[in-house]
Amino acid sequence: MCHRLLISLIALGLFTSVWSNEFTQTKEDTLDLYWFTSKPFIYENEAGVLEGIEFEILTTFQEFLQLEKEKSVHLNWIKAKSFPNILSVIKTTDNPNVLGVSALSITDKRKEYAAFTVPYLPDITVLVSSKGTPIVRSFDEMNAMMSEMDAVTIRETKYEALLQNLKRQLNVDFDIIYIESERNVIEGVEEADNRFGFIDLPVYLLLIERGGDVTRQNFFTIKGQGYSFIMPLENRWKEYFDEFLSSEKFSEKISSIISSYMGEELYAFIDEVYAGDQIGTSILTKEKELQLALIKNANLKLEEEQAFRKVLTIAISVTSIFLIAIGYLFYNNQRTTKLILGQNSQIEEQQEDIRQKNEQLMNRNAQLVALNEEKNNLVKILAHDIRSPLSQIIMIADIINQKMADSIEESDQKLLGQVTASAERINQMVTKILDVDGLEETRIKVLQERVNITVIMRDVAQRYRPIAAKKGVELTVELCENHNMVRTDHLLLLLVLENLISNAVKFSDANTTVELKSECAYDSVLFKVSDEGPGFSEEDKKKLFNRFQKLSAKPTAGEASTGLGLSIVKKYVQDLGGKVWVESEEGKGSTFFVKLSV
Repeated sequence: MCHRLLISLIALGLFTSVWSNEFTQTKEDTLDLYWFTSKPFIYENEAGVLEGIEFEILTTFQEFLQLEKEKSVHLNWIKAKSFPNILSVIKTTDNPNVLGVSALSITDKRKEYAAFTVPYLPDITVLVSSKGTPIVRSFDEMNAMMSEMDAVTIRETKYEALLQNLKRQLNVDFDIIYIESERNVIEGVEEADNRFGFIDLPVYLLLIERGGDVTRQNFFTIKGQGYSFIMPLENRWKEYFDEFLSSEKFSEKISSIISSYMGEELYAFIDEVYAGDQIGTSILTKEKELQLALIKNANLKLEEEQAFRKVLTIAISVTSIFLIAIGYLFYNNQRTTKLILGQNSQIEEQQEDIRQKNEQLMNRNAQLVALNEEKNNLVKILAHDIRSPLSQIIMIADIINQKMADSIEESDQKLLGQVTASAERINQMVTKILDVDGLEETRIKVLQERVNITVIMRDVAQRYRPIAAKKGVELTVELCENHNMVRTDHLLLLLVLENLISNAVKFSDANTTVELKSECAYDSVLFKVSDEGPGFSEEDKKKLFNRFQKLSAKPTAGEASTGLGLSIVKKYVQDLGGKVWVESEEGKGSTFFVKLSV
């Protein structure tokens, strides 16, 4: 029996080797591509012609085989009956020249019966719910919401698998509505006000970019293994596909294809988010960028409509005068009267049209106010939720300090003191944010206290020297010799200097210097934060202190940047009654100035 098994294995190995050599040596071949509609990956345009990301990638694969392997391949496109039908073909076919094409995600379950190429695009899935659905903040709220809503999905997709996992994990029961494979889950969610479902992050962001309106639930953002092409196990095409998708020469073409459908900025964002570890924060920042862009476009459109109404009003006035003059010259009083009545009716219709447009303008303004209120609510939620872990940090640090005061070294006691001080400072900041007057009037309560600027500058430098040292950046402090006491809010001034120093270190290369300097006059004090980083372009300077702005300069060590730091600096300096500005040349570093009255 063992001899027979050994002989069989040897024969199988010889057959596989011969089969592989024959495949490699074959100069012409045909590849059957089973596909189903999945925009923007693969679909037919209005003329019935195939297009999409995966269609162009596979056309480029033909070029790769011709140039690199001298192999001519005919692509035989076969439209499947449904998405599950593609998976069924891959499971049951005996034809080795078969490939599945329909934005397929790599999953462990599918790996049991199929092979995948290396991924060509990161795979991130988000949970969305109908327009107006509140954003849940706990698993209890999630259970309550889902028990009263219906889920939407497509059979035998990763979306269905994620919903089933959700049922098991949360032990919640909800009905599932299955839609046709050619439809998008997000269409089903938008059809009613009590639905939810999983969708791909690129599809969601494209919807937001075009002005769509659904609610993303932050709890369930899932990073997958990537989008890929699927084929039967032990497939002879996998080696060629993996080499093609990993080729440096062709990766630029593949990136260009994806960017042409998603937009270069959105494609780069998805790559960056997939590689990072703060997916929720990054997506939230991107959502705000897209919403701000929509608001900006809406404002431009409103301005165009207002200009059009002015021109229309002038044109109507001129036309009316001209018609009245013509009527006076060529018609008798009766005909003139009829003409004027007709013109009055026309003017009333035009006035009604103008009234409707004014109403549309008011509605758009109301939408902008609603967006701003939503932003304020988000700030309240985030600030409120931070308080609990901060209190725990302060309590734990105090307990350790009390119970182990005699058994820990002085340096560790100092570190515990810094932990407590930092947590208390953040807690004070949260208190200011949550101040009702501050939230409603966009002001926070500013204290007037005697502040020693020497102490506060040394404190900031001490906190950021370890961070700067890790990057090889030297942090220096130059103090003014007199007038080192000012009356201002200690916490707000500390936050201003910390934000400026943090930004300077973040955008500095190794072996450079960041300087914190003060210059004292009789009635004012001037703080300077200088770095030797990339500096700012003239275009960057125009939007430097705006919220959620991403500039051309990037952090030198890949640090995260939400685009909020400098807007916070400007807000706090204004609250302190001071001024802030920057002097910078591109490629020659930057100097930020903060001037306060003594």
